[in-house]
Amino acid sequence: MNVIEANNLKFSYDGKNDAIKGVSFSICSGKYYSIIGHNGSGKSTLAKLLIGLLKPSKDSLKAFGLEYNSKNIKEIRRKVGIVFQNPDNQFIGSTVKDDIAFGLENRCVPQKDMDKIIEEYSKKVDMFDYLDKQPEKLSGGQKQRVAIAGVLAMHPEVIIFDEATAMLDPKGKREISELIKKMRIDNPNLTLISITHDVEEAFNSDEIIVMNEGEIYMSGSPKEILSKSDELEKIHLGVPFLYSLANELNKLGIKVDDYSSLESLVNSICQ
Repeated sequence: MNVIEANNLKFSYDGKNDAIKGVSFSICSGKYYSIIGHNGSGKSTLAKLLIGLLKPSKDSLKAFGLEYNSKNIKEIRRKVGIVFQNPDNQFIGSTVKDDIAFGLENRCVPQKDMDKIIEEYSKKVDMFDYLDKQPEKLSGGQKQRVAIAGVLAMHPEVIIFDEATAMLDPKGKREISELIKKMRIDNPNLTLISITHDVEEAFNSDEIIVMNEGEIYMSGSPKEILSKSDELEKIHLGVPFLYSLANELNKLGIKVDDYSSLESLVNSICQ
């Protein structure tokens, strides 16, 4: 089932130049998508359209069969959550507990149920022991885990990560990557969309959509997309090291079938 559908979607900030130039795509329930592109490719504008922060052209964007308009946006946002780039800008509460509670309070969740929900989702992101901590005492990765807990507690069917790891150090990026893997195991029906310029981050998704100058440049599985290193380099996107290494080995006649990790690449070569 398609949870989001774009059909000739366009958007212009100034009414003259299109930042999004008639793109069409479908997001299928339960899959993990990465939308990648360099700065100015249109991917962040697309994220804002998907969460309803920008108004799309009429009848061009739907979520769960609902057109993105003022009548439906509240219902769409009940189903579609977002984690933004800067964790400092996302903290609402004075403590971790207050922050996770914020969205629940807005939905008028009874207090007797709220504590149980906060406990459940803080444990899911390994932040239960930090519930009384103030945000300034947390690392960037911890703040993003709190933001994810706040979104998960709202039970969305789609979560958008808008450059959610861009401001994190390598450790923080690994933490969020592992958390995303865990989220997919815990809820196979959850749909994830990662908006990113980091090709390494797209490595683990089911499908990649490549944006360039407001248009879809190409789309396909990570193996299909990341094997096209020359085309990616034309639009200033690199290729993960393991893919580059595997491509070079294949050119030399050394067949490499599995390069999802360094260990699998070595095993593939040995076989």
